Amino acid sequence: MKKHLGISGGGTKIAGLFGAAEVLLKEKGYKPDVISGISAGAILAVPLALGKFDKVKELVLNLTLDTFFSQKPVKENGSFTLGSIWRAITGKPYLGRQGNLEKMVQSVVSESEFLDYQNDPGKAVCIVGAVDFITGGRKYINLKDKAVSYAEFPRLVNASSSIPIFTNGIQTSIGGDLVYLFDGGVRDHIATAFVLGESEFKDQFDESVSIFSRPEDFKVLSEEFDDKNVISILSRYVDITNVEISKNDEFQIDDICQRKGIRSTKLFLPRVMKSTYDTDHGRLKEIYDKGAQEARDNYTPINAALASLFVTS
Repeated sequence: MKKHLGISGGGTKIAGLFGAAEVLLKEKGYKPDVISGISAGAILAVPLALGKFDKVKELVLNLTLDTFFSQKPVKENGSFTLGSIWRAITGKPYLGRQGNLEKMVQSVVSESEFLDYQNDPGKAVCIVGAVDFITGGRKYINLKDKAVSYAEFPRLVNASSSIPIFTNGIQTSIGGDLVYLFDGGVRDHIATAFVLGESEFKDQFDESVSIFSRPEDFKVLSEEFDDKNVISILSRYVDITNVEISKNDEFQIDDICQRKGIRSTKLFLPRVMKSTYDTDHGRLKEIYDKGAQEARDNYTPINAALASLFVTS
């Protein structure tokens, strides 16, 4: 039987998502056969499968807007850039471009490493999710599929992370069909329910761990809000939508795992970051530490759990 690790979207909360995943894989000995990711989770998937912990940690703790954007939609203070204003005036369908994200992905995973990953049966299958903005349909791509080239790999990760209006979508070909892909979080904030219930591996799992970038308590958002500009309203809309989609994802996961007898662990991040694109280094370190602690406190390996039952009895 197989084990699955699902990592949700979350913008710069990627630092906390990574902190939890790092503890699971390095300290807890969790060895997933399938890693699924949407948005931030899609960025982490292959580097985690390759065990590139030091490289990723350095990256997520030192994020800047330039890490993602070749054309920034917002400034560090959340206001419009002059470029985004000009793109809006001239009728562009996006406020910024996320070209630097693709360069970042390539800096972490080289072409030779990616090809070795695709050919290594011992490395976890990585599945990333996006949405076809033409049909509204979900698109899940197995990055071990030899039809996925190294050139397409960062583009597909970028597509999974491209929030509509903020950034441009990615046009590419899947199975010979031209698709226009945007952020997978438009439909699913985490891919666990798809992997366990619909993927080619759906009947092969006995354990799944899901890392959510939101708190467990379902409280929509903190009460710190100032409707100072269009960006703040748009960001709030994205945040509320993501929470509601994430809640629905969690209900589906619970139902599937109960019906199929899959051991399910859900890990959650507290509220630390102030916005989707918050790059304050102090808060990045804080959410990384809290993600790591969440995994330490709330995941018990199956063998340890069984041993504790025998001791108790």
